[in-house]
Amino acid sequence: MYTTYGCNTCIESSTCLYRNQLCMKLLTKIDYLDMVFNEALRLLPVVQDNIRECTDDILLNGIRFKKGVAVIIPIYNIHHDPDIWPDPEAFNPERFSPENKVNIHSCAFLTFGSGPRSCLGMRFAYLEAKMALIEVVSKYRILLAPETQIPLKPDLQAMDIMRVKGGVYVKFETRQ
Repeated sequence: MYTTYGCNTCIESSTCLYRNQLCMKLLTKIDYLDMVFNEALRLLPVVQDNIRECTDDILLNGIRFKKGVAVIIPIYNIHHDPDIWPDPEAFNPERFSPENKVNIHSCAFLTFGSGPRSCLGMRFAYLEAKMALIEVVSKYRILLAPETQIPLKPDLQAMDIMRVKGGVYVKFETRQ
């Protein structure tokens, strides 16, 4: 839903296709689409948590972690923490503007993880998602169907990927 907003806005405010062909240079210059994409992933990350194993004994902020213990990283909770993200439930792509992005702690946005074990396919995933969204939105307007319950409520009981309670329903209108 959120990413659809960004694509519809991008397509309507500027031409995202060059002679009906997507080009790499164009895809890397669509800043607003990146901002919308990141904010959508902040609000509804693909997974709600990540599990890592401690490789050494460590004392962190007064808490002792022993080697071999499993540590759960609560991605959804971090992405919705008001101490990290002002008004965390609001959809605000400006959080990821070039000016604001430099102020985001490296472990505050964990959709693709952080550090040496972050997702190897992150850039590819962004590129593929942008290409697919721009291709679809250049031909269709994507609108929310009345069956979609707003605000979206995540199903935090799901143990695999993040899901929205009640689902997300959309309609496609052909662009003229």
